[in-house]
Amino acid sequence: MSLSLIQTIVSLVFTFGSVIIVSHLLTPVEIGIYSVAAGLVALVQMLRDFGVSEFLIQEDVLDESKIRTVFTINLAIAWTLALLLIGFSGAAGRFYGDPGVTDVLRVVSLVFVLLPFGVISQTLMKRDLEFGRLLKIRLGENIARSCSTVGLAYAGFSYMSMAWSSVIGILVMVTGCVVWGWQYRVGGLSLVHWRRVFHFGSNRTIADIARQVGDQSANLVVGRMLGMAATGMYSRGYGIVNMYNANVLGAIGNVAFPAFAREHRETGAAPQLFLKSLVYLTGITWPFFAAGIILAFPIIRILFGHQWDAAVPLMRWLCAAAIVGTLTYQCNSFLVALGHVRTVTRIEVQYQLARVGITIAAAFHSLEAVAAAQILVYVVATALYYRELQRFDVLAFNRCVKALVPSVLVSVATCVVPAIVAFWPGLLDRYLVMGFAGAIAGGSAGWLICVRLVRHPLLHELHRMGSRFGPRTSRIIFG
Repeated sequence: MSLSLIQTIVSLVFTFGSVIIVSHLLTPVEIGIYSVAAGLVALVQMLRDFGVSEFLIQEDVLDESKIRTVFTINLAIAWTLALLLIGFSGAAGRFYGDPGVTDVLRVVSLVFVLLPFGVISQTLMKRDLEFGRLLKIRLGENIARSCSTVGLAYAGFSYMSMAWSSVIGILVMVTGCVVWGWQYRVGGLSLVHWRRVFHFGSNRTIADIARQVGDQSANLVVGRMLGMAATGMYSRGYGIVNMYNANVLGAIGNVAFPAFAREHRETGAAPQLFLKSLVYLTGITWPFFAAGIILAFPIIRILFGHQWDAAVPLMRWLCAAAIVGTLTYQCNSFLVALGHVRTVTRIEVQYQLARVGITIAAAFHSLEAVAAAQILVYVVATALYYRELQRFDVLAFNRCVKALVPSVLVSVATCVVPAIVAFWPGLLDRYLVMGFAGAIAGGSAGWLICVRLVRHPLLHELHRMGSRFGPRTSRIIFG
């Protein structure tokens, strides 16, 4: 967990920096073009993975023939999808009325050609909890992608800078797997266990496709119904949430899923681990997004510039939706790790269909309505998932509520200083940067003080992370 927190911090610095710079170099229309194309790619990405990563991690007994079978299937699917993406790119550009969508799709298809040579090695490292190796690989990929995005945007590559940087990032990732994960290289091709892999992967893929259709529905619907500029504005309003999800939740998820699977195989105590993970997650996520609601204006204005001011109300609604969504972020992985793949498929299809319908209906009203509607989407998801989790005694509703009380208190404490700064008459108008800096410092101090006062379970992980800089430093900062 501590290694994931380190990865999260470093990745956020580079991702944040690149997004800030690119937002000043590119227009809302340019951001919108890439966002639409990226949404389409994300849908295809679910077909490429075919659930093979989860199969390797949750499999009780893993041998070389199963690994080769998974690699062979993943390679065949990925290369086929790369060709289909190139062929489909022209139609996508015509549908959205912009040739830029076509150009982005054709370049990003290279990602599908390269990914199979790194994804299996990374999955095997996850299974063995080799997070030190994964830290080096992922940081290298993230830094390369962020720096190349900025460099190419500055050189005049426009929205194509983000497309080419994704290819560069994957190249660095594959190289990292060769350097640091050579023991996990795949020794050849095989189809011996294709029926077993196909049975698991088909169920998992349906769930993943449903999830990605729902996740990308806002960008795709807004791009078609409200235009590229509106898509760019929505993308930037969602930018803070998206960066947090990709870096913080991604880092936590990389640890959580293999941990759930191992705990289920060895002790049968995965539900207890899920509740612990939920408490950790809400202790970080709820304060972050609660402060994001309050400080949306200074965040958008300082980071992205006045041309993105219309994204402020969108960010507030999307941060509120993320607070609700936090309750569901680990449910999918938890149930899959326990072997309930069909249950996850059913739930994902139900709530993502609801999400698409709600998003389309909201788009007929306004862009802000689309953002606000995401709260309702996550309420539906929470109801569906937690109805299923009630089968585990430790995850009974009253026990979950009791366990989350410390996270609520920490969130309230975090927001005290930001609220004073945001609602103090004229303060941010006169001292935007200084006021924002004071709000961040005060919010961070409030979070840390409350974590110590209520003895939030996160305190243990903070001690572990601090111990890497010396026991004395850990005691001074974290008590």
